[in-house]
Amino acid sequence: MTLLLEAPASSPPWMPTRYSLPLAEDFTTHGDWLLRLVDVVWRLPDGSALELDEWQRWLIRAMLETYPAGHKRAGELRYRQVLVSVSRQNGKSVLGAILGLYGLVREAGALVIGIASSAEQARIIYARLLSVIRGNKSLAARFARLTDTRGIQSLDGGRYEIKPSKSAAVQGLDLTVGLVDELHITKPELWSDMVNGSAARRSGVVIGLTTAGDDSSELLLQLYKNAEDPGARFGFFIWEAPEARIPEDDETLGAYLCAASPGLACGRLDLETAISDVRGLPEPDAIRYRLNRFTASSNAFITLDLWSKQRRPSGQAFPSGRPIFTFDRTPDWGFAAITATVKAGPDTHSELVASITNPNLEQLVAVAVELNRFSPVVFAMDGYALKDLGLELKKRGLPVWIANQGDVINASALLYAKLSTGKLWHAGDPLLTLQVPRTVRKNIGEQFRISRGDSSIEIDGVLSTAIGVLAAETRSDDTLQVF
Repeated sequence: MTLLLEAPASSPPWMPTRYSLPLAEDFTTHGDWLLRLVDVVWRLPDGSALELDEWQRWLIRAMLETYPAGHKRAGELRYRQVLVSVSRQNGKSVLGAILGLYGLVREAGALVIGIASSAEQARIIYARLLSVIRGNKSLAARFARLTDTRGIQSLDGGRYEIKPSKSAAVQGLDLTVGLVDELHITKPELWSDMVNGSAARRSGVVIGLTTAGDDSSELLLQLYKNAEDPGARFGFFIWEAPEARIPEDDETLGAYLCAASPGLACGRLDLETAISDVRGLPEPDAIRYRLNRFTASSNAFITLDLWSKQRRPSGQAFPSGRPIFTFDRTPDWGFAAITATVKAGPDTHSELVASITNPNLEQLVAVAVELNRFSPVVFAMDGYALKDLGLELKKRGLPVWIANQGDVINASALLYAKLSTGKLWHAGDPLLTLQVPRTVRKNIGEQFRISRGDSSIEIDGVLSTAIGVLAAETRSDDTLQVF
């Protein structure tokens, strides 16, 4: 099989950057009858027909290519494994649901298994397909059971089930179609077990739909390597930008985005909006999710230039309003930082209140009691570092919010977003000026968080600022007073 490194100049603009060439120009495929079925039965919630992009129709046909007449495997699917890698917002869940329908109606006794990083993620594809089946009387009549969580079962014994993202969950299963969403956070052994499970079927196939990963994405890195020298039954369709960088000029950035996003290249998505969105994203996220290129699992969080740009102008006072006081400490209790945060209209303001050397719990409680004279909206803290402080303050009747890991993930993203859009102002405190450019973010699945362990310096001030910004965004204050 020949590897096509770049689509020919005469190809449509939405063609993949790298993909498996068909066996013949007029190849046979199960995609033809599947697309006819989709055109008949697939309806959107408003009752209108689903209009697939040209690239989506091409991809479905290419993925489901069959061996031609005269071949020893005539009529069988060419690929037993398929990798589809494309940037976000290109309808991967719709493609997954269509492929789920294909698996269910292809043969009697079919077994379709859906896998993702979480049951909620896997249920997105499942729910789309379930809605389509329920919405078409003729199609629904072919099924004995249609449940929201416990599987879809056809009258001929076929079924679609969601399984947890664990190898043991799929071992021994005789798969017709395996659907894996977001391969970059899927374990290699899970993929192998699904491929092995599909071997008993004449045309069993495992299909992975994903965006690019990072240097910890072991399975996806291996599948990309397989694409460099693919075997006869491995299909790959990869859309990616020419380089893993954000061009400074919009024209080049637009070309990079179109290379990674067939939805943009075919004109369905708005390029101007996409360019604007990318300019407001953290660079690692823009490269990974919009240019569909691999990044490091750990990256610098905020540049000093971005932080310095949002320093409150000289002479501008901290705004009035009931503050949020946020506490954080270093793991060794060497230092503690306390910040004040106030939301004033669309803008959020933050500044360092205190940095304490060698604090203890009693001292932090005493500081909080003293700060309570400013009638704060809440005292906030990271539950991993200062849960005991929160509990002590609650005993004293003070308003407390203890952030969990999910909150810290949200706080990390919000802090960056506020800075990049010019909606966070700070006092230019020397401690934060030192800590911010040395703070590292760590990928956590599809998200990221500020990482103490990966940063080259203590970051108590940065974490205190981030949690305070999230608290200010999520807690209202209708009573104003001077602070």
